[in-house]
Amino acid sequence: MSRSSQIVIVLLLIAVVAMGGLIVARSRGGSEATPSDQVIVYAPCGMTGPINIASAMFRAAHPEIKLEIVFDNANVLVRRVRKGERPDIFISPGEVEMKQLADEGRIDKGTIADFGSLDIVLFAPSKTKGLNQIGDILKPEIKAISMGDPKFNSIGYYGEQALRSLRLWDRVQDKLTLREYPLEAVKLVSEGRVDAGVTYLMCPLETAPDKASKSDLRVVAKFPRESYPPVRLQVAMLAGTKQRELSQKFIDFLRSKQAQEALSGSGLLPIPEKKA
Repeated sequence: MSRSSQIVIVLLLIAVVAMGGLIVARSRGGSEATPSDQVIVYAPCGMTGPINIASAMFRAAHPEIKLEIVFDNANVLVRRVRKGERPDIFISPGEVEMKQLADEGRIDKGTIADFGSLDIVLFAPSKTKGLNQIGDILKPEIKAISMGDPKFNSIGYYGEQALRSLRLWDRVQDKLTLREYPLEAVKLVSEGRVDAGVTYLMCPLETAPDKASKSDLRVVAKFPRESYPPVRLQVAMLAGTKQRELSQKFIDFLRSKQAQEALSGSGLLPIPEKKA
C-alpha cells in the first residue's frame, strides 16, 4: 500500500469523527417482538466501511434474512449489552471488548471467530515536525501522543504491546493521552491538539475521500507486526440468541473467501493464524 493511500485514518476514522463518532441504528430493547427472520448485529462504528460492505453482500446473497446493523463505539456497545440489550451478534475491533463480554457469560464462547486483522500505525498532523519514524516520539519537541486506553479497548491494548516491545512505553508515559473511546484519541490528532497518535490502519474507501480532504494528517510509519500480537477482529453470537441458525450464516459469510476478498479492499488483512 502506497503512503498516499495510507491516509485511511483520514478516510474512515475522521469520517466517523466528523459525524460525531456515532452512527447508531435502531436497537432491540424491552419486550419488543423481533421477526423470526431478523438478525441484529452490534458493530463498532470505526469499522463502518468494511461492515457495510460485508452486510450489503450478505443481504444480496440472503434476501430472505432481515439483517440489521447497529453501529456505535465498541465500548458503548459493551455497556449496552451489559444493560440488557440483546443483539444476536457482536463484532469486536480486537480481543479486549469480546473478552469482556465473554468473561461475563454474555457471549457464546463457542461461536467466537476471527474474521480479519489490521495494521497499527503512528500518525500525526502534517504540521508536526521532526516526526519521521516511530522512535522520533522520544524527541523533546514531541510533547503529546494520543491513543485508546488499554484497559478499555483493543487498539489501546495492541498499541501498548507494540510500544513495550519497542521499549518505548515507559519512556513516553508523560506524553501519553489515553482515551476510553479510541475515536476521541483520533479526534485529538485530527484537530491538531496532540503531536501524534496510535491507531489502526485501513485503506481508503470510495465513499470517504470527500470527508478526508479537509483533514491534514499523515501516516508516519506502521508498527512492525512482530512488535504486537496479531490484531484479531472477532465476531460471535450473544449467549441465548434465538437466531442461532441465521446468525451462524452471517458469521460463516464474514469468514468466507468471497467476503474476505471484498474486505481486503477496505484495508482488512487476512485472518491471523492460530498459535499451534
